[in-house]
Amino acid sequence: MFKGDRNFAVGLFVSVAIFVLVAFVLWLTGRSGNEDLTRYSLLFHRDVSGLAMGAPVKYMGVDIGSVVSMQLERNQGMRVRVDIDVLSSTPVDQGTYASIALQGITGVAVINLASEPGRHGPLETPPNQDYPVIPVKDVGLSALLLSAPEIMNKLDSVLAKAGAMLGEDNQHAINSSLENVREITGALAGDRESLAALPRDLNGTLTEIQATAADLRTMLAQTQPNLQATLVNLNQSSENLAALTDSINAMLKRHDADIDQFMQDGLGQAPELVRDARQSLRELDKLVADLRRDPSQLISAPGSEGVKIDP
Repeated sequence: MFKGDRNFAVGLFVSVAIFVLVAFVLWLTGRSGNEDLTRYSLLFHRDVSGLAMGAPVKYMGVDIGSVVSMQLERNQGMRVRVDIDVLSSTPVDQGTYASIALQGITGVAVINLASEPGRHGPLETPPNQDYPVIPVKDVGLSALLLSAPEIMNKLDSVLAKAGAMLGEDNQHAINSSLENVREITGALAGDRESLAALPRDLNGTLTEIQATAADLRTMLAQTQPNLQATLVNLNQSSENLAALTDSINAMLKRHDADIDQFMQDGLGQAPELVRDARQSLRELDKLVADLRRDPSQLISAPGSEGVKIDP
């Protein structure tokens, strides 16, 4: 039995227990008490149920800090500001983002930090904030749970449309379509022999088409020399026509002055010639009329005095 001071023994036992507890906590968190910490803020615009003060903060699964503050803010709509302290050696930059994950089967929420691949600049403190703000993203199961209401609404809409498609009217239409398919299948089965003969007819038709094509190739081969000769003649005719045109043009150029004189002098006398021709025609008409009245004028001309007859 202990014979010393009992209070001293109790105090020693409590001191040792506290020291062991502190050592265990330090070992569990994986850091010593003299490591520097940096504070960051996370802004959540949704429910953060399960997250509590002192909740661990992990970077790619490694414990690096804890949640030190949770407050509601109303300056930009309702949101939750969560402040965290993490080891200063943690590589936090503009590519770092935070998410909430559930740990274990108890549903305890933890903060997970991760970074986008690539090189990024340092994270800065935005205006009206006390600490640098790490962006928040919903990933994994958390994103699925957040989108669950929307998924359920879409699923409900799909089920409603499926129910409408399976209504009595649509069922009747589907049954009618199936009945038509059965009738067509029965008709095809009855014309099985005709369908079997169809490939043979197609083969015969293809053979005739091939024979016709061969005849066309033979005819083209036979007529090709004549076509070439015709093309040569056409070319020669075109050349002759061009030469004739050149000759006419040359002749017109040579007699250009004569043509101009004819147009000026000859055509100028045409009206007088027409008047003389009209006068001649009128005199000819008069002569013909006189001859019709007295044809004897062609034999002898009448005397100036009449013929005397003795009594």
